[in-house]
Amino acid sequence: MTTSLPRLQRSSGESRVAFAVRAGETRLADLYQRDPCRVLFPDSEPGEPPQAVLVTTSGGVAGGDRLRMEVAVGPGAQAVVATQAAEKIYRAAPGSDPCRIDVAVTVETGAILDWLPQETIVFQGARLVRRTVAEVAAGASLLGCEMVVLGRGASGERFASGLLLDSWSVRRAGRLAWTDTLRVEGETPDGAGFGTANALATVIGVWDTPEPHFERARALLDDAGQARRDVRAGVTLVNGILIARLLGEATAVRTAVIAFLTTFRGRRLPRVWHV
Repeated sequence: MTTSLPRLQRSSGESRVAFAVRAGETRLADLYQRDPCRVLFPDSEPGEPPQAVLVTTSGGVAGGDRLRMEVAVGPGAQAVVATQAAEKIYRAAPGSDPCRIDVAVTVETGAILDWLPQETIVFQGARLVRRTVAEVAAGASLLGCEMVVLGRGASGERFASGLLLDSWSVRRAGRLAWTDTLRVEGETPDGAGFGTANALATVIGVWDTPEPHFERARALLDDAGQARRDVRAGVTLVNGILIARLLGEATAVRTAVIAFLTTFRGRRLPRVWHV
């Protein structure tokens, strides 16, 4: 007599949120959501563009789950999109497929988008494949941030087995301008420069004239590096795309990211970051 493993329930969620200019103001133009993906619209601070907050109602993502999120900002519109909390990627069951998250960001001519999800925590034994593709038209601007945490350091957990395959691509005016992939399979890669760090944040900036933003980011990160030694940080320009990295312990990196983005943007991050 043979027995088979029980068939586990898997999530297949999707959300799409689009903004467009109507009657001289940025307004919601399209919304689609399928569990466990939801979109909330908190009131923005006076003088700030509309906000959308993405939520995973399942409380986390497990092996075999598939999620897709789309964010689109039409010509001349402005928006800020964040996530409600840190995304948790749970340990995968033996033999299960990786969970897959696809993110598509479109910023059309003259539009401005701040894409500011909170960190993704990859539990020990989790398996995540995530792909983010940003299409940024000429004359449009994108400021994005992604932070990944390997293991739950506060609980004494190390990421000693599992998979993280995290890729980003930026297409500018229809042409590939930058792409990058982080692959961690098994032990956190000390030899790849992580050392004792368990968190990596990447800030991506796309503008028609990136040099002033680059000089400002470099000055801010240089000042931060002199003020604190627990986070390593640097910034560069690749094909006109600003890429900043912050590496260290998760809490320290999150604190540094909040401080950097707050000053760089000239305003506080969305309230969900401070709850």
